[in-house]
Amino acid sequence: MAKKKQPKTPFYVEGMTVNEILNISPDKLAKLNKRDISRALRTVSLAANKRIARLKDKAVKKPEGYIPKSKGSQINTSALNWVTSDGHKRTKFGVKKSSTRNEMLHQIKQIKQFMEMKTSTVKGATEVRKDIEKRLFGKTREQAARGVKTKKAKAEIYRRYETMSRDVWSYYRKFLEIKGRDPHAYMSGSDAIIELIGQKVVTGADEETAIQSALDMFKSSYEEEQAEYNELFNDDDFWTME
Repeated sequence: MAKKKQPKTPFYVEGMTVNEILNISPDKLAKLNKRDISRALRTVSLAANKRIARLKDKAVKKPEGYIPKSKGSQINTSALNWVTSDGHKRTKFGVKKSSTRNEMLHQIKQIKQFMEMKTSTVKGATEVRKDIEKRLFGKTREQAARGVKTKKAKAEIYRRYETMSRDVWSYYRKFLEIKGRDPHAYMSGSDAIIELIGQKVVTGADEETAIQSALDMFKSSYEEEQAEYNELFNDDDFWTME
């Protein structure tokens, strides 16, 4: 009499949503066996790959990285450039890309970081792009083109915004390189520096002037922090507090 096949143990992540899997604590995830980790990676990688494909459909690859297409919903390409290293890395998550548990866990960590970025969805990337344009240039490209009568004039406004946005991020990355920072990282105080560069770009300042303004702001901010630190720790009352 043939033996009955024993039913396979259900996967740990069986029935879980992508968000639920990505929110499994690192400690718990690390304790799962390779079979369960593989299933978890398979599920979340499918979702991540779809997001990447949708973003690529709205972008154009250039030497400096992905930029938004001029037609349709213009997006902020931060998440797309992050996950593809400015278009230099062909990213497609999946079990076939990993041969060990640690490699699979690393992929899941990367996917979590990507999926948590607001700009990893077309809707979120569009909202972020509009918010940044408003902060940097005073208006979004849609607002600037409102009331424009010809398609040619509207297209010119959009091209100007694309050029200004590209210059802002290019100058900001060069500023980070000068300061010895990762050009793709986010540094404390960056929002103010990026906005300053944006203001310079709007007024027609060249690269050298915009970057020097950013360096001057960084230096001034650093000196203020040092002055506050020295004042605090040179205060006799500070050392006599119980």
